[in-house]
Amino acid sequence: MKQKSGTDKGAIERSEAEIAAAEMLGTDRHDRIAGIILAAGYSSRMGDFKPLLQIGNRTAVEWIADTYKKSGISSVLAVTGYKRELLVPVLEKKGIREAYNQEYDMGMFTSIQRGIREAMTVFADGPEGYFLMLADSPLVSAGVLKKIMDQHREVPEAFIVPCYQGKKGHPLFIPACFAEEILDHKGEGGLKAVTSRHEDRMIKLEVGDESVVLDMDTPQGYQELLDYYEERSSYAQNRGIDWDEAGETASGEQDAGLKLMLQGKRLFLVRHGEIRQHSEKIFLGQTDVPLSEKGRQQAAEAAEELLGNEARPLCIYSSDLLRAAETAELIRARFAEEENLSELSIICDSRLREMSLGCWDGCFIREIMEQYPEEYKRRGENLLTYKFDHSSENFYDLQYRAMKALRGILKQERAIEIGQNTENKTKDIVIVSHWGVINVILCRLLNVPLENGNRRPITNGGIIALDFRI
Repeated sequence: MKQKSGTDKGAIERSEAEIAAAEMLGTDRHDRIAGIILAAGYSSRMGDFKPLLQIGNRTAVEWIADTYKKSGISSVLAVTGYKRELLVPVLEKKGIREAYNQEYDMGMFTSIQRGIREAMTVFADGPEGYFLMLADSPLVSAGVLKKIMDQHREVPEAFIVPCYQGKKGHPLFIPACFAEEILDHKGEGGLKAVTSRHEDRMIKLEVGDESVVLDMDTPQGYQELLDYYEERSSYAQNRGIDWDEAGETASGEQDAGLKLMLQGKRLFLVRHGEIRQHSEKIFLGQTDVPLSEKGRQQAAEAAEELLGNEARPLCIYSSDLLRAAETAELIRARFAEEENLSELSIICDSRLREMSLGCWDGCFIREIMEQYPEEYKRRGENLLTYKFDHSSENFYDLQYRAMKALRGILKQERAIEIGQNTENKTKDIVIVSHWGVINVILCRLLNVPLENGNRRPITNGGIIALDFRI
C-alpha cells in the first residue's frame, strides 16, 4: 500500500481498489459516522451560555447541527449538562438526540466519554468514527467535514485534526478503533493523554479554512467570530458563491490582501530592550519583567535609529507586556522632542505578546528539566508544534495570533487616516514586540516556512525594516 504525502508515519491507508469497492457498495456515505456536539460546559469564561448564542439567524448549536447534516452525517447527538433545560427544546426542534452528562461539572472529558457511549447505541455494529464539535466553534463548514471524511476513507485508523496555516483546530475526528481506550481512560490529562500516545496516528490535515480555528470561549472571541461571519457572508454574497466555498476562497486571499494593505508603506518591527536578569535562566514567555538599564539604553538607541530612517508613524503599536511597553514609551518620548511627532500615541495590543508557555512561564529552566524531563525532551524535538498544556502556544498558534494582530493594525491605520483626513501613502508603521512575534511575522511576509525562519537572531532593541513602497 502507498503512503500518502502529508500523513504521519504509521497510519495505514486503503488502496485505491479498496476505496472504489467501498464506494460501489455504498459504504462510504457517512451512514456510520456520529456527529457529537459538546454542549455541557459552564461557559464560565464567556459569561453567556455558548450553545444558544446567536450568529446571524441561528444559534450556535443549530449551526453545528445543520453543518453535520449538510455534510451527509445523519446521526447527530448533543451532550448536555449545564442549563440543559434551555437547550433541550432547541435540540428537539432540530431533531438532535440528547445525551445528558450527569458529571458535566467534572470537565469536558466526561462529556466526550458520554457522547461516545451514546453514539455506540445508535448503530447496530457501532460507529466507524466520531466527530467532536465544540459549541465554541459553530462556523466550521460542511466542506471541512467532507475533507476530513475523505481523508478517513484513505486512512481509516487515524485521528484527524483540521489545521489552518499549521494551527490545529476543530473538530477532531476519532476513528472507532480508539473508542474503548478513550472510555477506559480514567480522565487524567483528558483526551490529550490518549492522543499523545498515538502521535504517529494523528493526521494534521491542512484545510485552508479559517473557521476551524475560530472559537467563542470569551466575549472577545465571540465578537471576532461575529465579525468573521459578517465578512464571510458579504464575501459569498458579492461573489455569488456558497458559504462553504467562501471560507476557503476568502482565507486563501488573506495574504494577498495583507500585502495590498502594506503597499506604499514601511513596516518597522522593533524588539524590546534587555530585561532585568534573574539569578538563572527562565522560560520567559509572557512573564512580565521590566527593562534593565541596558535595555532602556537599547530602547533609546532604537528611537534614534528610527528617527535616522525618517520614520513618521501615526502612532506606535506595542505588546502590552512591560518590557515592550517600556520600550515603546521610551521611543515615543524621544519622538515627542520632534515638532511634528509631539502628539504621537501608543496603542497596546495583547495579541502582540510573546508566545505563552502556559504553566512553564516564569519557571527556571533547570526546574522544568528536573520535574518534566520527558516533556522537556519532546519540546526540544518538536519545537515548532509542542505544547505542554492548554494555555500554552506553539509557533503556529503564535503566527496565527500575530498575523491577526497585524491585519487589525492595518485596518486601524486606515481608520486613523480617514479620521485625520490624510492620504499619506508613505506613512510608516512601528510595532514594538518580542523575538517570537517578529520572527513569525517575517516568515509569513517573506514566504519563509517556520521551520526555516524561527531561529533568526534579533538583538534586544534591534529593528527589522520592511519597505513596501516599491
